[in-house]
Amino acid sequence: MNWADKCMLELTHRNLFEDDGHRSRFKDLLDCYSAAPFFTKGLCKCMYLGAWDNLHFAMLLDILNEMTIERADTLGPMTDNGMVLEMNAEQDGNEGEAAILSLSVCFTTGEAFDRSCLSDLEIKDPETAYIIKRTLVAAQCIDDIPGLYDERFNQF
Repeated sequence: MNWADKCMLELTHRNLFEDDGHRSRFKDLLDCYSAAPFFTKGLCKCMYLGAWDNLHFAMLLDILNEMTIERADTLGPMTDNGMVLEMNAEQDGNEGEAAILSLSVCFTTGEAFDRSCLSDLEIKDPETAYIIKRTLVAAQCIDDIPGLYDERFNQF
């Protein structure tokens, strides 16, 4: 069984998919990009988050297609894109979207996500807070699946 299949099985076993659409979108992304040179556990976490709804799925698919066409071998273009979108969301006053994009950037860079925004989000945007919390659980699950070496962060 390859790593992507193990990941799909583990996330399903732990009931981490919100619905069949979430699971299907994630599986489609995993099937298409798990062999890409830029695939990492961080990208897999972004895929889980991006598969949550059709809007974020389309955004993620656009950047992944662009990276494939450009033959990217790192997540640099995705990180750069996420940072710009995060800044735009902050300027627009969309705290929930900014937090989701911040989490995505953290996944692509390997940095720790600042969870201090969650208590405020739980009040202002409980749905987004829920999505982020579930994604953090899935991220830990993804980190715990052995067999995929992530050279960028020198870890399995």
